[in-house]
Amino acid sequence: MTIRFVERTKLTARPQDDRDALVTVPVPLTPEPAQLYTLVVLNLYVHGPASTGLCVRCGAVWPCEPVRLACRLREAF
Repeated sequence: MTIRFVERTKLTARPQDDRDALVTVPVPLTPEPAQLYTLVVLNLYVHGPASTGLCVRCGAVWPCEPVRLACRLREAF
């Protein structure tokens, strides 16, 4: 199984030559499966059911398509 890493960087203010400058600081890499699982959980959290039986986020009949896809992906883990 190949695990790919997604490279991320962020800008932070760090003193450099007695001046404040924005410097690119590397962020530790997270494996792609962990990122995918995080997105699946976020999707399940955001697309919750309302008391009317519709999705809070997209307004479709719950469970909406994003929730169905997220459940399938979660079962794959």
